[in-house]
Amino acid sequence: MSAPEWTIGEPADGRSTFLRHVTSLFAEHGEPPWPNDGRPFPDDPPDWANATMRSVVLDGIRTHHFGVGPKAEQADALAGILARTVEEPPDIAAAQLFHDALAETDALTVVDHLLEPIAARKVSRRRARVLARWTAEHGTHRDAVKIALALLGLCGDERERELFVLLGSLDEFALYAAVALRRVVPDPEPDLFRLARRATGWGRIHAVKRLEGTTDPAIRAWLLREGFRNGVMDEYLAHFAAVNGGLLEALTKGGPEGKVDDALLDGAGGILGAMALSEGGPAKGLVDYPDAFAALERYTELIDGAPATLGRLADLMTIRTYLLGEPGDLGHSADEVTRLGRRLTRTLERPEWEAEVRAHLAEPDGKDVGSALWVADKLGLRPFDDVLRRLRVAPRDSSAWHWAFRWVTRERVNDLLELAQTLLPLEELATGPSEVSSVGPGYEDDRALESVLRGMARTPGSGWPLIRTGLRNRCIGARAAAISALEAWCGRSLPAEAVTVLRRAEAEEPHAQTKESMSAVLGRLDLGSGTD
Repeated sequence: MSAPEWTIGEPADGRSTFLRHVTSLFAEHGEPPWPNDGRPFPDDPPDWANATMRSVVLDGIRTHHFGVGPKAEQADALAGILARTVEEPPDIAAAQLFHDALAETDALTVVDHLLEPIAARKVSRRRARVLARWTAEHGTHRDAVKIALALLGLCGDERERELFVLLGSLDEFALYAAVALRRVVPDPEPDLFRLARRATGWGRIHAVKRLEGTTDPAIRAWLLREGFRNGVMDEYLAHFAAVNGGLLEALTKGGPEGKVDDALLDGAGGILGAMALSEGGPAKGLVDYPDAFAALERYTELIDGAPATLGRLADLMTIRTYLLGEPGDLGHSADEVTRLGRRLTRTLERPEWEAEVRAHLAEPDGKDVGSALWVADKLGLRPFDDVLRRLRVAPRDSSAWHWAFRWVTRERVNDLLELAQTLLPLEELATGPSEVSSVGPGYEDDRALESVLRGMARTPGSGWPLIRTGLRNRCIGARAAAISALEAWCGRSLPAEAVTVLRRAEAEEPHAQTKESMSAVLGRLDLGSGTD
């Protein structure tokens, strides 16, 4: 007679699990990307949007830059809890205690150290799989789900394929799902490709990097056209895409008819531009790409007669700036590199590039107007009236405020400040200090105010109502910007209430560094300079 199956029943509390959350997102919105990257999560606090650093970002930074401090003892302790749980008859309460132990653990510090202690205890692989799967399906805390996915990568099998892809559709779990897929699925590449296409931020970076060495023509083509783009920094995947997608080969041979399609040309510009920006930065750049000069040369030939678009213009300018600056060793003489940069300069002199920028600026509520403003600045256009039109239809556009203050002339500073005081809800923004940042949804007006105040540091002498509002804003960044703007006024005529307002702000300030800055400005102010 065979032994009874070791199974764990369904919880009876109707908990809000991550699996149910992901399933609901698919039902409501279809394929990712999802609004707010699928947030709020089941374990998110009410103020989740204002977190200074999200856990998925922290995981990404640690895996790419700082390494992870391993906690072997904690991994051993978790393996002990796992062993004790599966040695007993299946029990929902015991499974919940296991989940809670995982939830109290920093997943990234233990997932690579679980195999040895689990093997040493001779834990039943079949029962461990059941418990890990139960935890992944019924997990309500992200770290518990992450570790459960890692455990399934150790003791699961191909039956977990769809669960990995489903939970990995959240950027939060993509790293753990991708690693597990590579461990237990005989041919994980199609599923990793699915994960990579669904993810947009760190999840895409993690999933794409598990596609290293691919020979699939569809994946290679996607890497060059779209796969390197992500919501963190394209630099993280640009070099990877160039190497694993075969950038030079694609640009040289083109498609089936020997032509380079628009998507490939745009992707090539994005990849080469990102590698140029990455030089000496967080990821490999052009000097790390053996085919860099040949790819740049071929791109220069192709872009010379290509139709003008805003995206191409941005990439062109980035690459040109790199080549004419102080580029690293590209395996060719400095004269050859400079020649290439000058050829791109001549390409940029085509009148249709400026016409393309002007066309986008003429639509102040268009989706590409932000990019058009950036490119306009690089072209030296300084379209101040265009940015004012943008602000009148989108006063929360903090980058537009930045450009407005960058381009404003002395004669029009007061007009710009009056516009800011008219468009921004100053009374609603002066609610008193707190220790929140302006990150995430719900803080658009705060970010706009901060941008205005940072611009005002370059135009001292006017706009006191904006500074007064900034000193009473809930966000640390806006208050710091208000202090900088006020400091620029030192030695000039200040409103009579300035010192009183600043003293009150200092007394109420909860953030230590901001409080120190307020104290320093108070110490430098000439108390006799205030006038009505």
